[in-house]
Amino acid sequence: MTSWKAGEVRKTDVTIAKNYLDETEIDELNRIVAMWLDYAEDQARRRKQVFMKDWERKLDEFLSFNERRVLPHAGSVSKKAADEHAREEFERFAVRRRDYKEQIGEAENIKALEQAAKLNKG
Repeated sequence: MTSWKAGEVRKTDVTIAKNYLDETEIDELNRIVAMWLDYAEDQARRRKQVFMKDWERKLDEFLSFNERRVLPHAGSVSKKAADEHAREEFERFAVRRRDYKEQIGEAENIKALEQAAKLNKG
């Protein structure tokens, strides 16, 4: 993951696909979406009748025109399966993160106790 809402990754962050894009990719995505929405708005303002079945073809043509790769199909993994996999991976990650934080906390406690002992001796 490359971005998330709070200071650390939360379970809700792992199912948002654009969290896996870097800043340049997000900028490109934002630009192509803005262009597509401008195109769609222009079609509506000119009262061009476009049926829903035509939008998929028009989107593929739009992406091709803009020299973007068009995926040939939706893939073989459902959103539900992908989300479940992401949640399972997050749970494994959360256990490792918790262990790491506990180790850091233990080290900090030992250091604080050592410093307190030094102050009491002095």
